[in-house]
Amino acid sequence: MQLFSFTVYAVMCGRFYIQAFVLALFFLPLTGCVSNKVQKLPVAFNIEDSEWSDREKILPWKNYSDNCRISRSLFKETGKSLNYYIFKDSKNKIIYLIFEDSHSISDWVNDFDYVALSYEHAPYSITAHGGFVKVWQSGSEKVMKEFEEAIAENPSYELVITGWSMGGAFAHFAAEELNWKTRTEKADPDTGKKVLLITYGCPHLLYGRPMSEYFARCVKASYNFAHVKDGFARLPPESWGFFIENRIEIGQNDHSSKSPHVRYGEKELYGSIHINDTYIQTDE
Repeated sequence: MQLFSFTVYAVMCGRFYIQAFVLALFFLPLTGCVSNKVQKLPVAFNIEDSEWSDREKILPWKNYSDNCRISRSLFKETGKSLNYYIFKDSKNKIIYLIFEDSHSISDWVNDFDYVALSYEHAPYSITAHGGFVKVWQSGSEKVMKEFEEAIAENPSYELVITGWSMGGAFAHFAAEELNWKTRTEKADPDTGKKVLLITYGCPHLLYGRPMSEYFARCVKASYNFAHVKDGFARLPPESWGFFIENRIEIGQNDHSSKSPHVRYGEKELYGSIHINDTYIQTDE
């Protein structure tokens, strides 16, 4: 029924996404298939960050459940369905910028709008998933203004940007934009403010390996968790030139028949990897 509604919507809008329709058919059964990709265990970042020393390390399944799966009524909407929420953790002195997942037919249209688009952050040209770029540019000014105001009010707080599914793509854009806007030397990401980036089931959003490598330089550390059976997290295909930096695969021993795309809050899925660094850990 959802697939039928999506197709009707595309036709009515005069934008018949044959590409989206075919990939939607591909995506639905893919989520139940076992990935043949060889798991590469992530290497701990070993980043010395004294500013984080008095804060609790983040447990990824808890961050997903407590932040990414909050009530939809808490999210603010701006632009073309760019939904976000800013939360201040006064105990650990952390500001969270959280982006909502796909939740409407228009979101699904944007999810499958794969034509790469570019925008300028001089001297760099950001090239990424076209549907996500359109939504981000439609409301990013308001999102970043509120985030920057929260930072100015709490200058000693650490910064975490997180998102699930489509929200993970916007989390990437927000992390890069904050870094770019605060650089003293525009060509050098190391001169700008960097955040901790955590995403779940985020699709391939960056077009080209150099773009993926550039985004990795714009953050303190990034953790892009993806279930090995989550088909959505593998679209658009890498063979089309789309990538994501520091992908961490989980759920290698998961045999559940439930959709993996909605289960990132299950601690057991992280048992196949071990991360215990400055910011995050996967065991207790």
